[in-house]
Amino acid sequence: MNFELPFILAVKLFAIMDPLSILPFLLSLHEEFNRNSQTKIPWSLLVKKIGVAVTGLMLVFSVLGRPMLYYLGLSVSSLEIGGGLILIYLGVDTLGGFQQLKFMSSRIEEAVVTPIATPLLVGPGAMSALVTLGVTNGVLTVILSSLIASALVFAVLAIGPLIVKVMGNTGTVAAGRFVAIIIAAFGVQLIINGISQIKLT
Repeated sequence: MNFELPFILAVKLFAIMDPLSILPFLLSLHEEFNRNSQTKIPWSLLVKKIGVAVTGLMLVFSVLGRPMLYYLGLSVSSLEIGGGLILIYLGVDTLGGFQQLKFMSSRIEEAVVTPIATPLLVGPGAMSALVTLGVTNGVLTVILSSLIASALVFAVLAIGPLIVKVMGNTGTVAAGRFVAIIIAAFGVQLIINGISQIKLT
């Protein structure tokens, strides 16, 4: 096995998950919960729960993604097109501050899985990437890549407050708006890739 390949693939997966884009949303959610609830949740504990959820999702799709597609009779191109449409929607929604993904602060523990772990981190883009990578690479390679990418996401979220502090509110908001465009653009690219793989008879 090429020992450099898992790290290369992990960087690609990390870029697709883009944890920086959800930091403002996640920090504001955490602050709101601790302000309105008698039970305080430390940032480190919240990040650990997100890390476990993200790692679990990545491993599931690393191992079961391709067999699940075959079992359901779906093609990779259909996943890319469907995932691309969702990413475009999420990109537009991000420009509005995740309006369609807001929920009551009392449900923050439910939010660890949805919408934070998925679809904000392990969304259609990451799922599509895991499935497509599994086609050309061994399962072990994809699993190692998933573990490395999950560790990188955990590290970024762990120092999230420091990152936002350094960038400032204005910089963080501007970065979030820019990332929204990237998310939508990646969605369009997935759709183009999916359509290009369709064989017309």
